[in-house]
Amino acid sequence: MIKNYIKIAWRNIQRSKGFTLINVAGLGIGMAASILILIWVQFELSVDRFHENSDRVYANWRNTEMQGDMFTWDYTPATYAPTIKEQFPEVEVVARITEWDQSLLTVGERNFYEETTFTDPGFFEMFSFQALEGDPVAALTEPGNIVLTSSVAKKLFGEASALGKTVSVEKQWDFEVKAVIEDLPENTDFPFTVFLPFKKLEAMGWVDDYWGNNSFRTFTMLSEGTNITSFNEKFKDFTAKNSEMAEVSDFLFPIRDLHLYSKFENGKSVGGKIEMIRLFGVVSIIVLLIAAINFVNLSTAQSDKRSKEVGIRKISGAGRGMLIGQFLAESILIAITGYLVAIVMVNLTFPWFKDLVGQELENPFNQPYFWWISIGYVFVTGILAGSYPAFLMSSFQPAIAMKSKMNSNRSFGIKPREVLVVFQFVIVVILISSVWIVRDQLSYVQNRDLGIDKDNLIFHQVTESIRNNKAALRNELLALPEVAEVSYTFSPLTNIHSDTDGMEWQGKDPEYSPMISRMGTDANLVKTAGMELIAGRDIDIYTYAGDSLSAIVNEKTVEVMGLDDPIGQVIKDDSFEFTIVGVVKDFIMESPFDDVIPIMVMGPKRNLNFIHIRFAEGGNYVNALTNVEAVFDKFNPDSPFDYKFVDQEHARKFSSQERTAKLAALFTGLAILISCMGLLGLSAFVAEQRSKEISVRKVFGASVAGLIRLISSDFTKLVLVSVVLAIPVTWYLMDSWLDTFAYRISIDWKVFLWTGIVAMVLAFITVSSQAIKAALVNPVDSLKNE
Repeated sequence: MIKNYIKIAWRNIQRSKGFTLINVAGLGIGMAASILILIWVQFELSVDRFHENSDRVYANWRNTEMQGDMFTWDYTPATYAPTIKEQFPEVEVVARITEWDQSLLTVGERNFYEETTFTDPGFFEMFSFQALEGDPVAALTEPGNIVLTSSVAKKLFGEASALGKTVSVEKQWDFEVKAVIEDLPENTDFPFTVFLPFKKLEAMGWVDDYWGNNSFRTFTMLSEGTNITSFNEKFKDFTAKNSEMAEVSDFLFPIRDLHLYSKFENGKSVGGKIEMIRLFGVVSIIVLLIAAINFVNLSTAQSDKRSKEVGIRKISGAGRGMLIGQFLAESILIAITGYLVAIVMVNLTFPWFKDLVGQELENPFNQPYFWWISIGYVFVTGILAGSYPAFLMSSFQPAIAMKSKMNSNRSFGIKPREVLVVFQFVIVVILISSVWIVRDQLSYVQNRDLGIDKDNLIFHQVTESIRNNKAALRNELLALPEVAEVSYTFSPLTNIHSDTDGMEWQGKDPEYSPMISRMGTDANLVKTAGMELIAGRDIDIYTYAGDSLSAIVNEKTVEVMGLDDPIGQVIKDDSFEFTIVGVVKDFIMESPFDDVIPIMVMGPKRNLNFIHIRFAEGGNYVNALTNVEAVFDKFNPDSPFDYKFVDQEHARKFSSQERTAKLAALFTGLAILISCMGLLGLSAFVAEQRSKEISVRKVFGASVAGLIRLISSDFTKLVLVSVVLAIPVTWYLMDSWLDTFAYRISIDWKVFLWTGIVAMVLAFITVSSQAIKAALVNPVDSLKNE
């Protein structure tokens, strides 16, 4: 029976090659799109869920109320982890990590920067990173040891074993390699390649017991069977009981959910990256659904042609079940063919897709589970796409079917088909207008005034050699004709490395504790960064000896502090008192999508870890970098000249949103293509069905333009209905999306006008191509058999 179904299905498919081609191509494109997205979704869902103990490993998070808003963060003091272990018997393992700047590794003449963290032995107890040589847990129990990933070990020591070898870090401390682990997999949010013992920080005196010094992330593994809800209830007052920070509450958040659900509002997780994953999961299903709608529409459109076949089969004794089986066999065969096309497309586009999403995705074709899932995927797609045509055509009554009246109504066809076409183009219009709004939002933010001139500006990490020669290096750089300004800073101009709610100033309300970000500099930061000075002057310790305790603030800081005359005001921060000497226009160092934040730039009482160099306008970058590198080689010998451009680092802040926009544009294009393919097939069928009517009209003097309007009008009306229905849906969805940004556009009604025009033009071009073809046929050819 099945063999017979397949044989007949193949014959019927061959009879309608044009419609089959549209169905196969549409399903192939839809399947390829959904496969690629599902591969990416599977990767995102696996991040940090592969650890053996992931069901009982948690990240430590904290809440506190600030000026009526709940602030949630995941940084803790050094004493936090050992205190948890001491006070809660349910805690089996704790580990702290640092997320500081890259560290310089040196072995002989080989030296380069790597992502380094100081951590506790518990890190390798709770996280399943594979050891290749040595024991990473034991290695981190002693301050003089180091753990390397495989790729770093090979860069330092080649193919020889790294165990027992010595590695210099920052050219200050020597460590013995006690373990080598596999490179951390792509599906982890830990970026580290080098692991140093937290005990080394303690031995150097770099940690303290102050509960306000939130410099480390903490992870906790609970004993098996511990109820997390009950534990968090006991744990919430942990900081309040152990410090004077009574307003802080603590909670554990599952490591399994950290990648996807790390967006917090009012102290609770409300989503995060999962929102984008859900969005594109829905989009991939919609693209496949649009392809399936094409199959349904084209199949039902041919019901008139196949009505006699149904009638004859029923008269010959075929039951409805047999007919349903026959039609489903055809749809499954087309789905299989479409899937083969999809596999070829996925194979060809997979490298490009990996670059687009910015992830080193695993090739699915090497995974057995992929092929097992594929079998079910094909059959489900084939059955879902073929069910409606199968049940519709198998329901025909023989007497009516033999009269070939099943599809006799003029023009476009039965109402369900019209509904499906409207649905297709509602989705297309929503996608087009949404992509348009996303691009407008990105362009709006990218053109935002940052208060900083990010062009012609580089920064470099300060090493110990540079720190010991700061003034000499600065002077030689400024002597170069290509260099305009030089400033040492606490953090790069693209990131905030420190903030506090503990600043004090004259007239401050004791209950008022705003979060203020901190920056540091030695001299000429305003000119180097291209800031706009509003009042006072810049910090310059080389001109003003007391400027190590001077500060400049942005407008937002003046507003937050309520300072009428900021120049000369004294701000107390920890044990230091800084005097404001200048006010600059608001500038943005963190996310350009967020509101401006208060920032205080203070003199160099804290370490200055970066040097910024501004090149002269109109200079030759190649010569400038060559000459600057020569100066660095002199004062920072045997270390790489590892500079970064400020504008390039700033551009990376848009990478996630730009990937979203590109993915949305890609799938919008596919949805448009598939929908137009379906419209092309339907218009070809309608033109064929009405060929004699068209010929009669031509004989009676109808013009080609009039015939094109006649055939196209029904389709363009449906697209117009789609535009009207899509506008309020898009407005609601995109306004909700834009509300997630503090700095956002207002939706312009012209977006919908142009989207409607684009959709109408695409539909008209698609339909009119078949209308023109039908209108130009010689009437004699259509009427000669009458």
